Amino acid sequence: MEVIYLGLRQSPEAIVDAAIEEDADVIGISLLSGAHMTLIPQVLDLLKERKASDIRVLAGGIIPDADAKRLRKMGVKAIYGPGSSLEAIISAVEESNKEQ
Repeated sequence: MEVIYLGLRQSPEAIVDAAIEEDADVIGISLLSGAHMTLIPQVLDLLKERKASDIRVLAGGIIPDADAKRLRKMGVKAIYGPGSSLEAIISAVEESNKEQ
């Protein structure tokens, strides 16, 4: 796997631009700010707009269960909270790649 880290406080546009430019299979978004119901749907919408919905989105951070359920319905493949194991995240990426 190749990982491209964009750094903190990236806009949804910058995230999607980088994912398309780098031919990414997966976007991982970690949010602790509480903005997950604003930023992640924007990323999903931009992916659809740019015909790149095949790029899967994983999310992590402090995301309440009700919000996590809504995000999954919107298209987020997996959501990880604090203390999630790196092995579980890697496994989700590998499984997600097999689905394609």
